[in-house]
Amino acid sequence: MRIRNASALGVLFLLLSAGAAAQADFSSSMHATRAGMARWYDTGFKQLTGISIADLGCTSCHAAVDADGKPYSGSYQPGCIDCHPSGDFSRAALRQERCLGCHTRQAREIDAGLPDVHRSAGLQCWDCHRATEIHGDGVVRTSVLERGSLTTDCVDCHVHLPSEHASNDPHDGKLHCTSCHTSTVISCYNCHFESKVEHQVERPFDVIRGFVLLVNRERDGKVGTGTVQSMTYQGKAFAAFAPYHSHSIIEHGRSCSACHFNMGGQNQAIASYNGTGSIPFATWNSGDSTLSWMKGVIPLPYDYTRTLRLDFLTYDGNTDDPVGADKNWSLIANAWDAEHMLYGTPLTPVQMEKLGFILSSVRQLGGRASAFSLAENHPNPFAGTTRIRYTIPRATAVRLTVHDALGRCVKTVVSELQHAGNYEAEFDGRGLDAGIYFCRLDADGTVSTRKMLMMK
Repeated sequence: MRIRNASALGVLFLLLSAGAAAQADFSSSMHATRAGMARWYDTGFKQLTGISIADLGCTSCHAAVDADGKPYSGSYQPGCIDCHPSGDFSRAALRQERCLGCHTRQAREIDAGLPDVHRSAGLQCWDCHRATEIHGDGVVRTSVLERGSLTTDCVDCHVHLPSEHASNDPHDGKLHCTSCHTSTVISCYNCHFESKVEHQVERPFDVIRGFVLLVNRERDGKVGTGTVQSMTYQGKAFAAFAPYHSHSIIEHGRSCSACHFNMGGQNQAIASYNGTGSIPFATWNSGDSTLSWMKGVIPLPYDYTRTLRLDFLTYDGNTDDPVGADKNWSLIANAWDAEHMLYGTPLTPVQMEKLGFILSSVRQLGGRASAFSLAENHPNPFAGTTRIRYTIPRATAVRLTVHDALGRCVKTVVSELQHAGNYEAEFDGRGLDAGIYFCRLDADGTVSTRKMLMMK
């Protein structure tokens, strides 16, 4: 990927100072409403904490000083002075550090030294993001990931790419550029929410990078990059998933084998899924109090709620301790109590199979799970295949097996760690003799059995 004429890019976009209409629409922008964080918190982590975001001081945050370099005083209201020095709305007066004061993840990308072809070309935030994205367009939205919120796209500048890719693109335009050209996503892992609630201290265990999730983007229906963030509070764990555009764009995209396990690739996530039925994304090492996480491309599977594994931690020190390298953490859970994914969806079974996933015969159903149970298979009697439903009320290792009349195990249908939920598994009895069989569920010390009759 190459920027042909970086100095001419500004011509493609509206100047920040252009048009009274953009200025008049500022009240609708998320720079004014600060609705993005509230949207994510209120629909997600709040269900575990019960604490209003207004009580966390997250809706009126601002930098230490304004664009004139003066400390804020009195009741804060978002306005022009946050970004523009008094009386000077020229592009020359803008400073990117004003953007990075709030957009801290982009600041972390720069501080971590992540390469990016746009930064290398000397581009600033406003060279890509239109005035309507920054000042608002009159439509009130609650996330930059909503349709119509961010209208800037790679092809606005790289006008040559569609024609160059069309002749040899096996994805038929269904992949967004970021899928191949994002080097990594960067994310804070395991925020300790007690520190935030009690002392306004933002304390993650670590900043992780070297990976990208692949998800379906709601905004354009294409496969793009995504990320995960996690939190814990009073022994409860939460994970949030979403599409994410990392500012770590590389000129030469990754090879096909980075994602396609069926093309000889060494994709660790797919290999683990096929071998064990799970993807251990983040693993706590109690021996030396360190966290290891999976690197490379991680296609988010359709059944990620039961197959993606994250270890969750709590901070054992004082909630007002300084933030820094610290091993005073411990494991509290290896499964989340709640999660959500907004503005995107995981990959479909069809998409997964194209990458080389071997899909399990198990799928998770909706509804609440209050007790261990094993239902009668359906149909019963059956010829060839039948479906077996079972319920587990908490995360545990699950083993579902089928035995013949002599008690011999003829097939292991499920053998993996699963989240609480209702499940349905398929038993394929083709190749076995007709007769009576017994289905057995072993989970968390509980054993249940059901009689099945297979006919030819």
